[in-house]
Amino acid sequence: MQDQRRTFYQLKICSRRNNGMNVFVYGSLCKNQENHHFMKEATCLSEQAFVKGKLYTGHSYYPLLVKSEEEITYGELYEIPSSLLKELDQLEGYSTLSEDPYFVRERSEVSTPHGVTEAFVYYWPREAKGEAVHNHDWKVHRYIQKDRLHYFAYGSCMDNSRLCDHGVDHLFTSIKGKGELNGYRLAFSTHFEDGSRADITEHPGDHVEGVVYEVGKEAREYLYQREGVETRVYRPTIVHVTGDDGITFQALSFTVIEKKAEIAPPFHYAEEIHRGGLKYLSENYMKSIEYKFMEEWKVPEFKTYLQRKGWRQ
Repeated sequence: MQDQRRTFYQLKICSRRNNGMNVFVYGSLCKNQENHHFMKEATCLSEQAFVKGKLYTGHSYYPLLVKSEEEITYGELYEIPSSLLKELDQLEGYSTLSEDPYFVRERSEVSTPHGVTEAFVYYWPREAKGEAVHNHDWKVHRYIQKDRLHYFAYGSCMDNSRLCDHGVDHLFTSIKGKGELNGYRLAFSTHFEDGSRADITEHPGDHVEGVVYEVGKEAREYLYQREGVETRVYRPTIVHVTGDDGITFQALSFTVIEKKAEIAPPFHYAEEIHRGGLKYLSENYMKSIEYKFMEEWKVPEFKTYLQRKGWRQ
């Protein structure tokens, strides 16, 4: 919690220092999108930010954000130099002198995993065009159009026991190996009757290791069902993962929507994470997982499970 308060404080200080020169982007200016090169001098403050508003596909390569108190849209929060704001205004067709700008720029409240701040947001000022973007995330919408995509598993899906039980293990046979997600930490922030489940949350200087699969549409549909996307337990998100070869690439993953205070996971879930990770993740990362389950969470039966596998303290 102290880290969250400190990050939120830094966000507010950043806004004051630059006279509020933060901007929230949600479409073509996001990472790996067509106009992201405009952001080369900007500093990303959060990849998991969101604002109130409903996102539509429009009829081009960029989406349209329409104001709404009932919906939210996910995107990225940046600190920008004042000179860049003029370029973005031109790109978005906004001018203070125009009575009918293409997009309108307004200062809005932006939420991140660590707090709330203010930033400039470009809204579509007319009737929406196209269809509503499912899951409220343009990066996800674009990425899942691919026939084959990378999936970053950091929890129980690293293990194939339930994949076999569910008869879908044949959809997850293309394993690319270990992936490292920098700027995040492993959390246990969603609650079930028997304990918590894993999550990824932004945390500068930390990292999460996981297994990278290459999957198709049928596997993605299974993951959406397993992760409770339609029931709003987890949501899909696009993260940037570094493989063993040092190359960084996009991958689909899932993060908890309503994050709660962390509690211990049940043994059967901790076992799945450990068993799946043992084949692919680094020795140091596995030791940190073991310490977390034994010393921090004191997961019942976990130490006995390790001893049966020949573990020595």
